[in-house]
Amino acid sequence: MSDGKPAAKTYLVEVMPLAKGHGEMLSYFSSMRLPTGTLVRAPLKKGFVFAVVGNCRSTASAKSEIRRAGFSLRKIAKRDVYEAGFTPEFLSAVKNTSLYYASGAGALFFSLLPKMLLEEPEKFFPKSIGKTYGRAIGLAYAGKEPLLLQMEDEERFGQYRAMVRQCFARRKSVMFVIPTHADAVKAALRLSRGIGPYVYVFTLKTKTSETKRIWKQALDEEHPVLFITTAAGVAFDRWDLDTIIIERENSRAYRSLSRPYIHLKVFLENLCRATSRQLVLGDSVLSLETLLREKRGECTELSLVRWRLSAASSILVDARAKPDGKGKFEIFSPELKTLISKALEEKDPSSHKASNGQGKIFLFGARKGLAPTTICGDCGYILPCLNCGAPVVLHEPRTVLKNGAQGRSLARVYVCHACGTRRDSKTVCGYCGSWKLVPLGAGLERIAAEARENFHSVPVEILDKDYAPNDSSARKIVQKFNERGGILVGTELAFFHLEKVPYSALVSADSLFSIPDFGINERIFYLVSRLREMTQKESIIQTRNIGKQVLAWAAQGNIIDFYLSEIAERKELSYPPFFIFIKIQDLRSGIDDL
Repeated sequence: MSDGKPAAKTYLVEVMPLAKGHGEMLSYFSSMRLPTGTLVRAPLKKGFVFAVVGNCRSTASAKSEIRRAGFSLRKIAKRDVYEAGFTPEFLSAVKNTSLYYASGAGALFFSLLPKMLLEEPEKFFPKSIGKTYGRAIGLAYAGKEPLLLQMEDEERFGQYRAMVRQCFARRKSVMFVIPTHADAVKAALRLSRGIGPYVYVFTLKTKTSETKRIWKQALDEEHPVLFITTAAGVAFDRWDLDTIIIERENSRAYRSLSRPYIHLKVFLENLCRATSRQLVLGDSVLSLETLLREKRGECTELSLVRWRLSAASSILVDARAKPDGKGKFEIFSPELKTLISKALEEKDPSSHKASNGQGKIFLFGARKGLAPTTICGDCGYILPCLNCGAPVVLHEPRTVLKNGAQGRSLARVYVCHACGTRRDSKTVCGYCGSWKLVPLGAGLERIAAEARENFHSVPVEILDKDYAPNDSSARKIVQKFNERGGILVGTELAFFHLEKVPYSALVSADSLFSIPDFGINERIFYLVSRLREMTQKESIIQTRNIGKQVLAWAAQGNIIDFYLSEIAERKELSYPPFFIFIKIQDLRSGIDDL
């Protein structure tokens, strides 16, 4: 082939480049007919890029298009074609999802496939997977509706165990999707009883060689398997894969933080629809969109959906600031102090290694640092990051953040949690030049300081991304807490590493109400429900918004009243799930619009 002119028996191949920012299909010549879904290395600029074949046809039927192209097409050589690819059903799911999110299919592929799997694609995506797939599964189980499981943790996992064993009895495999690595490890322990040799845990937190071995072994296993994975493993495929379970369906971890900003649930639902697999959505509190679909009859209940959670009792406490006898404002209410004292005095059987038999309590805070917001006392200006403009957070001298690293400083420091930039706390208002900067809110470090001041001899640990930048650090903090007892102060990260605790309290989450997000009430309800679910005996919810009905419903575990109120409000205001927000951005002017 020369000068872009095709030789005899050549084909025009359209591919989806697996690269960020490439939304359009690219066209090439090939001397081979390449089946749809085949993985290739396509020449792009001065190098190559992985791509998936989207269409292949004879050049004889595309002569006019080739002439109109105005440029010479490059060739995909035989050596750049892999004996690997994706089933038409998987390709259809990718295209439908990319259409829903108005993004390129290649960009969606790029976000779904871990780079390490593309280093040896023939081992992980062999073409033989999908050869008999449509005949074996598609015709037998057409038209399945998603199944819903809304119940507390222990009961829900009991249902999962029964479901996996039923699938194994029918010689079918199961994929169990879960938000984080820590969740995946815990799920494997709970689900592997009696089927341990056929349970595989795939996450990107293990060593690369081990991760690849697990995928390959699960793929080659003759017996049906339970494949437990995070979002990184959703491209795993076996001819006998029949059921996909999404655990913690309401978790924010399923939403990608970079383009194309997809929700993994949308893709998996499209995949199950294309392959006629059974999709199961489970959580203690399902998302509002899923509950609406249940009310509309678009989903089926696997077991009776629980509309009231019977977790440990929670007490709402008015924490509006009241000065003590010395004029000091405290963030611990008298009720919370009483609960902490009660928890610490009560011997916890799980902390038998502690010399003093210290009890345990978990204190939840929604914000890191000492003070989440700093304003100017003269003009009200919020102190921003000098690099990206996000509000900065005041930190104690111990913590210095830079790309997840920790260090020490001699003075308090302002840290931007968006970009990691630090600035000296001895600064002035950037708007009026005033020195009167007032830190507001209660971050984790302030909560911990208050705990140490009120309970001098009690060990206090902090668990957030600053103090535990990786899973290993988090496990050490939790292990120390379990062995010694005392007080653990943590953010949402603690939910992924803690098991049950006897007592808990929500110290400060009022700042969440100020977030301009139509779904913030749902998030607050979910956080409180998670806190109640992990508490064995008693919990307290402190709030300065004592009149907020969402907190009262969350404290009672009253899902039905929360759902009815929230869904009616969203319908009235034309919010999702009744309407879809579309962001339109003029890249030339940088102006956004909705």
